Amino acid sequence: MLAAIRRPTLVDVAKLIFVGAIWGGAFLFISIALRDFEPISLATWRVTLGAAVLIAVALLIGQKLPTGRRNWRLIFIVGFLNSAVPFFLISWGQQFISSAESALLVAMGTFVSLLLSHFTSEDERINRPRVIGVSIGFIGVMILVFWELLESGTGNLPGQLAVMAAGCSYAISSVVSRRLTHLPMISTSAVTMASACLYMIPLAFMLENPLPADVETASVIALIYLGVVATAFGFTLRFFIIRANGAVFMSQVGYLVPLFGVIWSGLYFADAINLQTLISLGMILLGIAVTRKGS
Repeated sequence: MLAAIRRPTLVDVAKLIFVGAIWGGAFLFISIALRDFEPISLATWRVTLGAAVLIAVALLIGQKLPTGRRNWRLIFIVGFLNSAVPFFLISWGQQFISSAESALLVAMGTFVSLLLSHFTSEDERINRPRVIGVSIGFIGVMILVFWELLESGTGNLPGQLAVMAAGCSYAISSVVSRRLTHLPMISTSAVTMASACLYMIPLAFMLENPLPADVETASVIALIYLGVVATAFGFTLRFFIIRANGAVFMSQVGYLVPLFGVIWSGLYFADAINLQTLISLGMILLGIAVTRKGS
Protein backbone atom coordinates (compact mmCIF):
# COMPACT_ATOMS: atom_id res chain seq x y z
CA MET A 1 0.00 0.00 0.00
CA LEU A 2 1.35 3.43 -0.97
CA ALA A 3 1.79 6.08 1.70
CA ALA A 4 -0.37 9.17 1.10
CA ILE A 5 1.44 12.24 -0.18
CA ARG A 6 0.71 15.88 0.63
CA ARG A 7 0.85 19.15 -1.25
CA PRO A 8 4.41 20.55 -1.24
CA THR A 9 5.11 23.46 1.10
CA LEU A 10 7.75 26.16 0.73
CA VAL A 11 10.00 24.07 2.99
CA ASP A 12 9.57 21.13 0.62
CA VAL A 13 10.50 23.36 -2.33
CA ALA A 14 13.58 24.53 -0.41
CA LYS A 15 14.59 20.90 0.16
CA LEU A 16 14.15 20.20 -3.55
CA ILE A 17 16.35 23.17 -4.48
CA PHE A 18 19.00 22.01 -1.99
CA VAL A 19 19.07 18.52 -3.50
CA GLY A 20 19.29 20.10 -6.95
CA ALA A 21 22.34 22.10 -5.84
CA ILE A 22 24.04 18.99 -4.43
CA TRP A 23 23.39 16.85 -7.49
CA GLY A 24 24.17 19.69 -9.87
CA GLY A 25 27.66 19.82 -8.40
CA ALA A 26 28.07 16.07 -8.89
CA PHE A 27 28.61 16.43 -12.64
CA LEU A 28 31.56 18.76 -12.11
CA PHE A 29 33.11 16.36 -9.60
CA ILE A 30 32.57 13.43 -11.98
CA SER A 31 34.58 15.29 -14.61
CA ILE A 32 37.37 15.84 -12.08
CA ALA A 33 37.41 12.22 -10.89
CA LEU A 34 37.47 10.89 -14.47
CA ARG A 35 41.02 12.21 -14.74
CA ASP A 36 42.20 9.22 -12.67
CA PHE A 37 39.30 6.74 -12.56
CA GLU A 38 37.52 4.87 -15.34
CA PRO A 39 33.69 4.99 -15.51
CA ILE A 40 32.82 1.68 -13.81
CA SER A 41 35.45 2.22 -11.12
CA LEU A 42 34.18 5.73 -10.46
CA ALA A 43 30.60 4.52 -10.13
CA THR A 44 31.76 1.67 -7.86
CA TRP A 45 33.64 3.98 -5.50
CA ARG A 46 30.65 6.29 -5.38
CA VAL A 47 28.16 3.61 -4.33
CA THR A 48 30.66 1.97 -1.95
CA LEU A 49 31.41 5.20 -0.07
CA GLY A 50 27.72 6.09 0.00
CA ALA A 51 26.75 2.68 1.34
CA ALA A 52 29.47 2.74 4.01
CA VAL A 53 28.36 6.14 5.33
CA LEU A 54 24.67 5.22 5.35
CA ILE A 55 25.28 1.87 7.07
CA ALA A 56 27.35 3.62 9.77
CA VAL A 57 24.59 6.19 10.34
CA ALA A 58 21.88 3.50 10.45
CA LEU A 59 23.86 1.53 13.05
CA LEU A 60 24.58 4.69 15.05
CA ILE A 61 20.92 5.63 15.38
CA GLY A 62 19.83 2.02 15.86
CA GLN A 63 17.56 1.86 12.82
CA LYS A 64 16.54 -1.70 11.94
CA LEU A 65 17.05 -3.22 8.53
CA PRO A 66 14.02 -3.79 6.27
CA THR A 67 12.39 -7.20 6.39
CA GLY A 68 10.23 -9.16 3.98
CA ARG A 69 11.03 -10.81 0.66
CA ARG A 70 8.97 -8.31 -1.35
CA ASN A 71 10.74 -5.34 0.22
CA TRP A 72 14.16 -6.79 -0.47
CA ARG A 73 13.23 -7.55 -4.06
CA LEU A 74 12.27 -3.89 -4.51
CA ILE A 75 15.45 -2.78 -2.75
CA PHE A 76 17.60 -4.64 -5.26
CA ILE A 77 15.59 -3.18 -8.14
CA VAL A 78 15.95 0.37 -6.79
CA GLY A 79 19.66 -0.18 -6.13
CA PHE A 80 20.13 -1.25 -9.73
CA LEU A 81 18.04 1.53 -11.31
CA ASN A 82 18.86 4.35 -8.90
CA SER A 83 22.60 3.83 -8.46
CA ALA A 84 24.32 1.11 -10.47
CA VAL A 85 22.90 1.98 -13.91
CA PRO A 86 22.79 5.80 -13.84
CA PHE A 87 26.11 6.26 -12.01
CA PHE A 88 27.86 4.20 -14.68
CA LEU A 89 26.00 5.74 -17.63
CA ILE A 90 26.69 9.30 -16.50
CA SER A 91 30.36 8.57 -15.84
CA TRP A 92 30.69 6.87 -19.21
CA GLY A 93 28.78 9.58 -21.05
CA GLN A 94 30.88 12.37 -19.58
CA GLN A 95 33.90 11.00 -21.37
CA PHE A 96 32.30 12.47 -24.51
CA ILE A 97 30.29 15.49 -23.30
CA SER A 98 30.77 18.29 -20.79
CA SER A 99 29.53 18.25 -17.21
CA ALA A 100 27.09 21.06 -18.03
CA GLU A 101 25.57 19.19 -20.98
CA SER A 102 25.36 16.01 -18.93
CA ALA A 103 23.41 17.85 -16.23
CA LEU A 104 21.04 19.20 -18.86
CA LEU A 105 20.27 15.88 -20.52
CA VAL A 106 19.41 14.11 -17.24
CA ALA A 107 16.29 16.32 -17.09
CA MET A 108 14.70 14.20 -19.84
CA GLY A 109 13.79 11.68 -17.13
CA THR A 110 11.17 14.08 -15.77
CA PHE A 111 8.74 13.17 -18.55
CA VAL A 112 9.19 9.46 -17.89
CA SER A 113 8.41 9.98 -14.20
CA LEU A 114 5.26 11.96 -15.02
CA LEU A 115 4.00 9.26 -17.39
CA LEU A 116 4.80 6.29 -15.16
CA SER A 117 3.33 7.88 -12.03
CA HIS A 118 0.07 8.52 -13.90
CA PHE A 119 -0.36 4.80 -14.55
CA THR A 120 1.07 3.40 -11.30
CA SER A 121 -0.49 5.58 -8.59
CA GLU A 122 -3.84 7.07 -7.63
CA ASP A 123 -2.60 10.45 -6.35
CA GLU A 124 -0.13 11.50 -9.07
CA ARG A 125 -2.34 11.71 -12.12
CA ILE A 126 -1.45 13.90 -15.06
CA ASN A 127 -3.47 17.12 -15.00
CA ARG A 128 -3.31 20.51 -16.65
CA PRO A 129 -1.17 22.34 -14.04
CA ARG A 130 1.38 19.52 -14.04
CA VAL A 131 1.63 19.45 -17.82
CA ILE A 132 1.96 23.25 -17.95
CA GLY A 133 4.51 23.31 -15.12
CA VAL A 134 6.64 20.56 -16.63
CA SER A 135 6.48 22.27 -20.02
CA ILE A 136 7.57 25.64 -18.61
CA GLY A 137 10.47 24.01 -16.79
CA PHE A 138 11.47 22.08 -19.89
CA ILE A 139 11.57 25.28 -21.94
CA GLY A 140 13.85 26.72 -19.28
CA VAL A 141 16.16 23.74 -19.67
CA MET A 142 16.06 24.07 -23.46
CA ILE A 143 17.42 27.62 -23.21
CA LEU A 144 20.57 26.12 -21.71
CA VAL A 145 20.55 23.02 -23.92
CA PHE A 146 20.44 25.15 -27.07
CA TRP A 147 23.72 26.89 -26.36
CA GLU A 148 25.49 23.67 -25.36
CA LEU A 149 24.31 21.68 -28.38
CA LEU A 150 25.26 24.50 -30.74
CA GLU A 151 28.87 23.88 -29.78
CA SER A 152 28.74 20.07 -29.45
CA GLY A 153 26.44 19.17 -32.35
CA THR A 154 25.49 15.49 -32.70
CA GLY A 155 29.02 14.12 -32.79
CA ASN A 156 28.79 13.18 -29.13
CA LEU A 157 25.50 11.33 -29.56
CA PRO A 158 26.55 8.11 -27.71
CA GLY A 159 27.43 10.10 -24.61
CA GLN A 160 24.24 12.13 -24.89
CA LEU A 161 22.08 9.00 -25.20
CA ALA A 162 23.83 7.38 -22.24
CA VAL A 163 23.12 10.34 -19.98
CA MET A 164 19.49 10.58 -21.13
CA ALA A 165 19.09 6.87 -20.39
CA ALA A 166 20.49 7.55 -16.91
CA GLY A 167 17.81 10.20 -16.38
CA CYS A 168 15.12 7.70 -17.40
CA SER A 169 16.59 5.14 -15.00
CA TYR A 170 16.36 7.68 -12.17
CA ALA A 171 12.74 8.37 -13.09
CA ILE A 172 11.76 4.69 -13.05
CA SER A 173 13.48 4.18 -9.70
CA SER A 174 11.56 7.15 -8.24
CA VAL A 175 8.29 5.41 -9.03
CA VAL A 176 9.49 2.08 -7.60
CA SER A 177 10.85 3.87 -4.51
CA ARG A 178 7.34 4.87 -3.48
CA ARG A 179 6.79 1.17 -2.65
CA LEU A 180 9.51 1.49 -0.01
CA THR A 181 8.38 4.69 1.72
CA HIS A 182 6.85 2.74 4.63
CA LEU A 183 10.30 1.47 5.61
CA PRO A 184 12.93 3.23 7.78
CA MET A 185 14.56 5.75 5.47
CA ILE A 186 18.21 5.65 6.55
CA SER A 187 18.59 1.88 6.73
CA THR A 188 16.59 1.46 3.50
CA SER A 189 18.87 3.92 1.72
CA ALA A 190 21.87 2.07 3.15
CA VAL A 191 20.88 -1.39 1.93
CA THR A 192 19.72 0.02 -1.41
CA MET A 193 23.17 1.49 -1.95
CA ALA A 194 24.83 -1.70 -0.67
CA SER A 195 22.85 -3.76 -3.18
CA ALA A 196 24.28 -1.58 -5.96
CA CYS A 197 27.78 -2.48 -4.70
CA LEU A 198 27.03 -6.13 -5.41
CA TYR A 199 26.55 -5.26 -9.07
CA MET A 200 29.42 -2.80 -9.41
CA ILE A 201 32.39 -4.14 -7.43
CA PRO A 202 32.84 -7.39 -9.44
CA LEU A 203 32.53 -5.48 -12.73
CA ALA A 204 35.09 -2.88 -11.65
CA PHE A 205 37.73 -5.50 -10.85
CA MET A 206 36.98 -7.63 -13.92
CA LEU A 207 36.91 -4.80 -16.50
CA GLU A 208 38.98 -1.96 -15.03
CA ASN A 209 41.50 -1.06 -12.36
CA PRO A 210 39.59 0.56 -9.49
CA LEU A 211 42.85 1.16 -7.55
CA PRO A 212 45.00 3.21 -9.92
CA ALA A 213 48.42 4.48 -8.88
CA ASP A 214 49.32 8.16 -8.52
CA VAL A 215 45.82 9.48 -7.96
CA GLU A 216 45.58 13.26 -7.68
CA THR A 217 44.24 14.85 -4.48
CA ALA A 218 41.50 16.56 -6.51
CA SER A 219 40.22 13.18 -7.69
CA VAL A 220 40.09 11.86 -4.12
CA ILE A 221 38.17 14.93 -2.97
CA ALA A 222 35.80 14.48 -5.90
CA LEU A 223 35.15 10.85 -4.93
CA ILE A 224 34.44 11.83 -1.32
CA TYR A 225 31.94 14.46 -2.45
CA LEU A 226 30.25 12.04 -4.85
CA GLY A 227 30.02 9.21 -2.31
CA VAL A 228 29.26 11.05 0.93
CA VAL A 229 27.46 14.25 -0.08
CA ALA A 230 25.83 13.63 -3.46
CA THR A 231 25.03 9.97 -2.79
CA ALA A 232 24.64 9.20 0.93
CA PHE A 233 23.13 12.52 1.99
CA GLY A 234 21.42 13.46 -1.26
CA PHE A 235 19.65 10.17 -1.85
CA THR A 236 18.47 9.90 1.76
CA LEU A 237 16.86 13.31 1.44
CA ARG A 238 15.38 12.13 -1.88
CA PHE A 239 13.62 9.25 -0.12
CA PHE A 240 12.05 11.67 2.37
CA ILE A 241 10.83 13.97 -0.40
CA ILE A 242 9.30 11.08 -2.38
CA ARG A 243 7.54 9.80 0.74
CA ALA A 244 6.11 13.24 1.56
CA ASN A 245 5.39 14.69 -1.88
CA GLY A 246 5.57 11.91 -4.45
CA ALA A 247 7.75 10.94 -7.41
CA VAL A 248 6.42 13.62 -9.78
CA PHE A 249 7.35 16.47 -7.42
CA MET A 250 10.74 14.86 -6.82
CA SER A 251 11.24 14.59 -10.57
CA GLN A 252 11.23 18.40 -10.79
CA VAL A 253 14.78 18.25 -9.41
CA GLY A 254 15.61 17.28 -12.98
CA TYR A 255 15.17 20.95 -13.87
CA LEU A 256 17.25 22.25 -10.98
CA VAL A 257 20.14 19.84 -11.53
CA PRO A 258 21.04 21.22 -14.99
CA LEU A 259 20.82 24.78 -13.74
CA PHE A 260 23.16 24.15 -10.82
CA GLY A 261 25.33 21.96 -13.02
CA VAL A 262 25.92 24.96 -15.29
CA ILE A 263 26.42 27.32 -12.34
CA TRP A 264 28.99 25.13 -10.56
CA SER A 265 30.83 24.48 -13.82
CA GLY A 266 30.84 28.21 -14.54
CA LEU A 267 32.21 29.04 -11.10
CA TYR A 268 34.88 26.34 -11.30
CA PHE A 269 36.06 27.48 -14.71
CA ALA A 270 35.73 31.16 -13.73
CA ASP A 271 33.07 31.79 -16.37
CA ALA A 272 30.52 34.56 -15.86
CA ILE A 273 26.89 33.58 -15.25
CA ASN A 274 25.11 34.87 -18.35
CA LEU A 275 21.61 36.17 -18.98
CA GLN A 276 20.23 32.91 -20.36
CA THR A 277 21.20 31.13 -17.13
CA LEU A 278 19.24 33.67 -15.07
CA ILE A 279 16.24 33.40 -17.42
CA SER A 280 16.36 29.62 -17.13
CA LEU A 281 16.39 29.86 -13.34
CA GLY A 282 13.23 31.96 -13.38
CA MET A 283 11.43 29.58 -15.74
CA ILE A 284 12.50 26.49 -13.84
CA LEU A 285 11.27 27.86 -10.52
CA LEU A 286 8.04 29.04 -12.18
CA GLY A 287 7.54 25.54 -13.61
CA ILE A 288 7.92 23.99 -10.15
CA ALA A 289 5.43 26.50 -8.71
CA VAL A 290 2.83 25.71 -11.39
CA THR A 291 3.36 21.97 -10.94
CA ARG A 292 2.71 22.35 -7.18
CA LYS A 293 -0.82 23.53 -7.95
CA GLY A 294 -1.53 20.20 -9.57
CA SER A 295 -0.46 18.25 -6.49
